[in-house]
Amino acid sequence: MDPLTLVTLAMFAAAVAVYGTMIGAGGGFVLIPGLVLLFGLEGAEAVGTGALALAAIGISGARSYDQAGLIDRPAAGRFGLGSVPVAFVCGTVLAGAIDAEVMVDLLGLLLLALAGFVVFLPTRYDASEEPGPSSLRWMPLGGVGVGVLSGTFAIGGGLVTLPLVARLRRLTPHRAAATTSATAMMSSVASSLGHTVAGNVVWSYVLVLVPFALGGAALGAAQAERVPPRAVLGLVAVGLVAAGAPLLLR
Repeated sequence: MDPLTLVTLAMFAAAVAVYGTMIGAGGGFVLIPGLVLLFGLEGAEAVGTGALALAAIGISGARSYDQAGLIDRPAAGRFGLGSVPVAFVCGTVLAGAIDAEVMVDLLGLLLLALAGFVVFLPTRYDASEEPGPSSLRWMPLGGVGVGVLSGTFAIGGGLVTLPLVARLRRLTPHRAAATTSATAMMSSVASSLGHTVAGNVVWSYVLVLVPFALGGAALGAAQAERVPPRAVLGLVAVGLVAAGAPLLLR
């Protein structure tokens, strides 16, 4: 890896980690397209390499949020029951079976679809009300869907979980972001293990991505509460469109 690529990759990893941790969505929807468009990785290699960096971001961010007491642990745990095994299986088997060009096109379409999901899913609720018992029943099922997206594309966990958790568990945007960070961490760790087993990881990139992602995640978690609550989902939607459109137009 030449010096310019190394420096650019390090700065990119730190910026993605700051952004992804602040919005609670992990940043995979920016990281994976960036590895494809900026650094020339393809298909499963981009997903597998990015998954390890996302796992590092998730561990750091979730730890900071948990220390601040912001994570809804029951919701995060139920999500993990569905997402962890599915993400591991998809990372091991499914991602490598998809043609690299097809995967990039699917990723672009998925990002734009998720932008619409984030914008149009209603998230208004009375935060003074306690969530009912049924709010936890849907978490494992949601986790299965998140596991498919995380294991196959290394994205989607936070994007689906953030509005869903906010709605069902009646959390403030910042608590929803913190809880989402924990769920995304679990599925990212499982996905990265699956991709490692499948041989989809470019280790020279990982050695740069992970340390700078860790630093960026710590900074992002420290700044998260300064983001206005109404801006969180807006930042997610803008990032999705900005990452997805270039993949389809490349």
